[in-house]
Amino acid sequence: MLSVVVAGCALVHGINFDGWPGRVNDDEGTYAAQAYAMRYLGHLAHYRYWYDHPFGGWAQIAGYVSVTGAFDRAPTAVAAAREFMFWVHLASCALLYVLARRLGLRRFFAAATVLLFSLSPLAVWFQRMVFLDNIELMWILSALAVAASSRGRASAAAVSGVLLGVAFWSKESAVLVTPGVLLMLWTAGAGRPRRDRLVASAALLAGLACVAGSWVLYAVARGDLSQLEWTTRYQLLDRTTSGSALDAGTNARGLVDFWFGIDPYLLGAGLVAALPALLIKRLQAVAVLLLIQAVIPMRDGYLPYSFVIIALPFAALCVGGVLDELCPRRGTLAARPAGGRPEPEADESGLVPFAARPAAAAAGGRGRRGAARSAMRAARARLVAVSAIAACGLVVLSWQWQPTLHTAFTANDSWTSREATSWFLTNVPPGQVTITNDIIWLDLARAGQDPIWHWRSGDADVTRRLPGGWRDVDYLILDAWMAEPGTRRALPLLDDALAHSVLVQTFGGGSDKMSIYRVEDR
Repeated sequence: MLSVVVAGCALVHGINFDGWPGRVNDDEGTYAAQAYAMRYLGHLAHYRYWYDHPFGGWAQIAGYVSVTGAFDRAPTAVAAAREFMFWVHLASCALLYVLARRLGLRRFFAAATVLLFSLSPLAVWFQRMVFLDNIELMWILSALAVAASSRGRASAAAVSGVLLGVAFWSKESAVLVTPGVLLMLWTAGAGRPRRDRLVASAALLAGLACVAGSWVLYAVARGDLSQLEWTTRYQLLDRTTSGSALDAGTNARGLVDFWFGIDPYLLGAGLVAALPALLIKRLQAVAVLLLIQAVIPMRDGYLPYSFVIIALPFAALCVGGVLDELCPRRGTLAARPAGGRPEPEADESGLVPFAARPAAAAAGGRGRRGAARSAMRAARARLVAVSAIAACGLVVLSWQWQPTLHTAFTANDSWTSREATSWFLTNVPPGQVTITNDIIWLDLARAGQDPIWHWRSGDADVTRRLPGGWRDVDYLILDAWMAEPGTRRALPLLDDALAHSVLVQTFGGGSDKMSIYRVEDR
């Protein structure tokens, strides 16, 4: 069954993965460019590495493109990195199925869990894009799968901790799931002495600390500990807050509304199912993991665009696990009164009167048959309830998800970025200093141009390259966000160059608009 499910997920995520979503987030280009720099330039990033994330995530992208030659095959750098995301998603689907089975879900419900996760428009939107969260999730699921089958063994717990450490190296937010992994380990060791489970928990934390702590040791060895401290403080405390999702009008509330606008069904059903899942021992860790992801947006802090990715498999597991718990097991519906004759009560002599035996046996038989009939009625009611929920879910999700999935298969929302890049490389000679986004940066650099990522246009190394300021810039390739007044105010070099430019070519419109400017009036 696993192969059939994964094949279906491959079709959904493989068809038109470069066309939809469009180029809506600059992080895709950033991670592709960093992977290229690591593989071909010998640097940790295409600009100075500043410890914003551990570099294990784009190191894995670099390994993939090195083995497959994806940068040479794919039409754009982002398309090459999205190709890796496709395989990451399939691995996550397989790991989610394994985790569901190790939690005791029957094959049907394990398969349904994977399909809920993979076919959700949220998963199709976010797991096609080049986000470190997708790589992190793959390793988190592997750590949970090992913890779920550890039976409290310290050796298995250490392996789970190492896998969680690899997830940390993919993106540091993996530490947020540590309580859930520990609870999974503790539950899997039920029946073992408390001391053994404490030792296993310590082994897991030791494995995590050894792998994750190597990032700190790297910074120390490089003499960058102060940079790591500053970046950590910035990411946790000083970064511009998104507000709380509980407050209307905040960026966090807008982002949560955006997630629910893409698909309210998986997240909503998962949160509802998490409450009864807390009462089901085998599902408690999954419910805790989902609720952790649900609580974090409510705090007053920075909320990443891709934060929802980690919540998706746990929402699907809560739904699939609760339905599996409700649905009667095989044989329950066909239960029969147990055989054997009940023993009647003895008299004061300790002997059972002969005449009482048939009457007692009959009474006991009637009691057992009544209990069996009640159990069968309850099991049938549960089966009807689960069937009704599944039928309603199938109808509603087919109706609600079909338009988005059709768009995912057919839309060509990334064409404006690809066309702008193609036109520029065809019509502009190499060596031009061009300010652009990171989506296009690597495609220009590999073609012999001299691109500058707009967010790093104020870096000291960039200003040294451009002693004349805006006069040393030749072209601008702007997306809709780069042209916004807020962006221009934050980036003086971009603003000055745009003020002295003429429009050369435009592609698309609205939020997909791409514009090419030539700097004049030098």
